[in-house]
Amino acid sequence: MVSLVLATRNPHKVEELTAMLAGLPVEVLSFADFHDMPDVVEDGETLEENAVKKAVEVAAHTGLPSLADDTGLEVDALGGEPGVRSARYSGPGANAESNNEKLLLELSGVPGERRGAAFRCVVALAVPGEKPAVVVGETRGAILERPRGGAGFGYDPLFLPDGHDRTYAEMSADEKNAVSHRGKAIKSAQGLVEALCGRDPGGCGPPDG
Repeated sequence: MVSLVLATRNPHKVEELTAMLAGLPVEVLSFADFHDMPDVVEDGETLEENAVKKAVEVAAHTGLPSLADDTGLEVDALGGEPGVRSARYSGPGANAESNNEKLLLELSGVPGERRGAAFRCVVALAVPGEKPAVVVGETRGAILERPRGGAGFGYDPLFLPDGHDRTYAEMSADEKNAVSHRGKAIKSAQGLVEALCGRDPGGCGPPDG
């Protein structure tokens, strides 16, 4: 069985990604399984750059295949912001509450028809010494004027996906995974992960194709 390291310190992401990879014959590992995992500075100008950097550096450090994602909320009325800066939108010490507060402030007075947005997730799968593979998932929706729901994380209480009457934060984990940007990206990545299965982790080659 191939071991696959999730390149994130975010426990919410670890939980979501682990659930999405359930059923594949891989041993899913997280940073909690390693004592000396270095911090990866997410200084890329795009989601793709950050996802690839995380996956490649973690794969190089552990010697195992690594899967990383970078996700951004792109709000139409804000020219695509916060985008790659979504996690640190409100500045130093940013957290979900402060980011949501800033987003609502920036959209103050913007009518509902102009509050369109998209969550975009880029997933990178890196095998040590090989070129990483990249897939993308996106879900369109709108930003509400006030948060709804107590589940999820990040901007979930403010994001109402198109075609639904509940925010991400009002959905169960399974419901959210079925429609979310990350769920779509992981579904696309499953074929890449399956290509690793049955290989020797110490000498795992790149996914076919």
